[in-house]
Parts: sequence; structure tokens; C-alpha cells
Amino acid sequence: MSYQVIARKWRPQSFEEVVGQNAAEQTLRNAILQNRIAHAYLFAGPRGVGKTTTARIFAKALNCIKGPTVTPCHVCDSCKEIAASNSIDVLEIDAASNRGIDEIRELRENVKYAAARDRYKIFIIDEVHMLTTEAFNALLKTLEEPPDRVVFILATTELHKVPATVLSRCQHFTFKAISFQEIYDRLIMICSSEQLQIGDGALGAIVRAAEGSMRDAQSLLDQVISFCGKEVDDERVRELLGLIPQQLLDEITVAILENNASAVLRLVESLIQSGRNLQYFVRELLAHFRNLLMVKIVGEDPQLVPLPPADLIRLKEFSGQFSEEDLTRIFKILVDTDGQLRWSSQPRFHLEIGLIKIVQARRLVPLEKLLASLEDVLKPGHVQHSTPGSTLQPPLLNTLRPAPANSFPSPSAPKSSPKVGGVIDELKGQLALRSPMVSSLLEHATEIQPTQDGIDIYFQRHSNFHFEMLQSAENLQLLKEVLESVVGKHQEVRIALTDSMQGPQLSPSDRTIEGDAKSRLTERIKHNPAVQSFLEAFKAEIADIKDLEK
Repeated sequence: MSYQVIARKWRPQSFEEVVGQNAAEQTLRNAILQNRIAHAYLFAGPRGVGKTTTARIFAKALNCIKGPTVTPCHVCDSCKEIAASNSIDVLEIDAASNRGIDEIRELRENVKYAAARDRYKIFIIDEVHMLTTEAFNALLKTLEEPPDRVVFILATTELHKVPATVLSRCQHFTFKAISFQEIYDRLIMICSSEQLQIGDGALGAIVRAAEGSMRDAQSLLDQVISFCGKEVDDERVRELLGLIPQQLLDEITVAILENNASAVLRLVESLIQSGRNLQYFVRELLAHFRNLLMVKIVGEDPQLVPLPPADLIRLKEFSGQFSEEDLTRIFKILVDTDGQLRWSSQPRFHLEIGLIKIVQARRLVPLEKLLASLEDVLKPGHVQHSTPGSTLQPPLLNTLRPAPANSFPSPSAPKSSPKVGGVIDELKGQLALRSPMVSSLLEHATEIQPTQDGIDIYFQRHSNFHFEMLQSAENLQLLKEVLESVVGKHQEVRIALTDSMQGPQLSPSDRTIEGDAKSRLTERIKHNPAVQSFLEAFKAEIADIKDLEK
């Protein structure tokens, strides 16, 4: 006998063997037991979930020599012919290739004749939504008033394309996608009977790739056996199915947990080198972090997280190191990145930026936590180790604004010991040779202040454009490289915008006194422990000080 594929060999032959369609199965069994056989049924649902199989089982139940019965014998001529799709009284019609009015007119003529041998004449019309409008109209009258002992079973994967006039003439059954666990258990049984050595990881990959279709899962298992033989390796299965290796998803997760942006970028490079589809990778990563979020919220629920037990244990370990807010932010960034990759001519760039955003998002601290820490500092009993005269006066309000990423004290703060004056000139000279543009941007700085570990560069607010350009990652890196080549050791480069204090319109003499007093007061407030904690927590700086009494 020629080889029979797994999907045909293990096709259910009785109601008990149908997987995942309990409602339809029970209703059809009751119809047979109560002798309430309708003249037209419509089975709708995704591909490969048992619509045509159930139609054949129902036909066997109606025409079995012992029937109508819910347990056909499988040995009589009628049962065997229906199972082999060659019964003269059970006709299977593919509407995709027989969709015209001529074919339906022929069917109407055939309906007039009684069954040659069996109890019922049954017409199984697969993919019925493919019929033309004229063909549907020709079928309507027959569906409404068919001859005695004729049963129509219509099957479709696209219910919305079936006219309402046809739906109203049929009993409608919805076939749902089969759950992960149900397909998984069925494959376990098949593999055991076929004497296959296959691990949970490989089976899980096959079931996920099947997306709720039992037939697809069985076809993929057949393909895996052809590729791997009787001993199936997990990674070879993922390779065959084009899936992202689980190890790579785990490595990305670890890199994110460690805030390791360089490791993330190296993993993207390995994806590029191996020829992986970057958008497919993002979608695999989306599914991975979705599962992490589900495990974080509901635990090991096989309905919400359809994975083998070993994978669930690993996900539970990972999810414990994330907060729900972390996972929600990561998922949102991945969704945005997936949308950008869809239309991008440079998908790698969008993927790299998206993953770096995820790494940076892990550094965010919940606002509630920051406020709680500040409340501890501001409690009456909290000991403040302050310098004399640094107490914050009640009538004063400090107005804060977010500081730039490379923040540092304003020019009015005490300065570090200066370097040799020629360093700045040498820096400018070298920059003019390396990058005239960066050199030009530096010329717009209000002040370049040497410090013990590098330089501080200040721009006025009206030079915001030059400030933004110079603090880009590429320009900042070049500036740092040139400075280190001049000094001969590691250097830090910090860039910031400065504001001039603008108080009320005063006379020249008054303005000088007010400015000096305000500067001294600012320094006092900056050294107050409560204010310092607030500035550090929110990465802010003092923008202005106002007298609330005035």
C-alpha cells in the first residue's frame, strides 16, 4: 500500500475522535438520537479544524446500515465508501472549482433522484462562499424545499461571504480554532503511535506554527519527520519552520534586563548575518513579551499562555524580574517598531532604535516610588545633614525644569581646577581638521569650561539649535575622541543650556544688588538636602526662585 500522510491516516472517523468541537458534535449527536434531522446545515470556521471531517462522520451516522446511529459501524459498505469519498449517495463538491450556475443546475437535477442504496442522499459543498451570485440564487429554492431524504451540508471558511438568504435556510454551526493544549495532546498521541522521539520544544513550535489548525499541525509534523527522521531535534524544527531560535529570544530578554544596549545591537547584527526577516523577528519578540506579561498577571494558565510546561517555567523566571509597567512599555514599543518596519526601506535602523528604547525604558522609575522616597526625606523627623545657613525658608518656592541628559552645575557654581589654557585652542584646531561642522557648532558656545575630568560647554537659549546639534550621539562622540587625543586620557564632555536670571525691571544699582542676593540665595537653596534629593530624583535643575510673600 502507498504511503498515507499523517493528516489522512489520523483523520477522525467518529464523533468521539473529533478534537475541540464539542458543541457541534453534541448537537449533531442529539439530532440523530431525537430523529430531528434538518435538510440543510452550515459549518463555518477556520481551515483545518474539522468541518469536512465532521460532515463525513455525520453522513456515516445517517447512512450506516445500523443507523441512523451516533456510533457508525465503520465496516458496512456505506461507512467504508463514505470514508473513502467514493459513495454514490454522498457527493462532495468543491465550490472553488464548481462555482458557476451550470454546475448548480446540474446539482438541482441530481437532487430529484432518490438515493441509489443508502437512507439519505447527502451533498457536502466545501468552500460554499466561492459560489457566484447566480449560483447561490439557483441553489436557494432547493435549500428551502429539498426532496425528502436529501441533506445539504455546506462548509465555509468565510462566513461573511455567504448570503443571508442562504444562512436563513440552514442550521448554523460555528467551528472554533483548536486550542494549543488540544492539538498538543493529539500530536503526543500520534507521535507515540508512530514511535517518534520528539521533545516538548519541537512539539510546541509545531503547534504554535499551526495557529489552531489540527490539519496544519499534522502536515507540519509530517514535514518534520521527513526532515529529521524518527529522532526530532528542537532547534532543527525551529530552523525548518523558519522560527527565531528560543535561545536568541532569551538572550535579548537577558540583555534588556541587564540594560545592555551593546549586547542588543550585537544580537541584531547576528540576525542580519543569518538572513532572518527582521519584521518576523519583531513579531516573535512581541509574542514572547506578550507571554511574559500574561504569566506576570495570571500565572501559568495554559489557555492564555499556550506553551509547554518547560517553557512556562522559564517564562515565569523571566517575568519575575520585570514589572507589569515594564512589560507594557516594552510591548508598546515593539508594536510601534513593527508598524515602522512594515513600510521602511531601512528596517535595521528602526529595529535597533526600537530595542535601544526598550533598554532605556527599563531605567525609568515609577513616579510613585520617587514621591515616596521624597516623602521620607521631607518627614519632620528626618535628619538633614546640611551646611550652616542652608535651611529652606518657608516663603520661598523653587521652580524646577528638567535638565538635559548631560546635566551639570551652571556656570555660577564653583568651578573645578582649570587645565592649561592651550588645551581648548588645541581642541578647536583639531576639530577644524576633523569636522568643520562640529568646529562651527562649538564656536557658538557661550563658555567652554575645563574641569578635572573633562570640559563643560554652555550655550545660551537663543543657540538652542547649535546645542541640539552638538549633543547628538555622533557629534558628541567625535568631540570626546578629539579631546582625549589632545589630553591623552579619558575625558567627559558635558553640554547644557543656560538662562540669564530676569527679575523685575529695576534701576541699574538696584538690579545689581538684587542679582547678587538672588545668586547667593540660589546657592543656599541648592545645598539644602531636601532640594538636592528632589533635583536628583527628577533629574532637574533650579530655573527660578520666587518670593511668595511678594
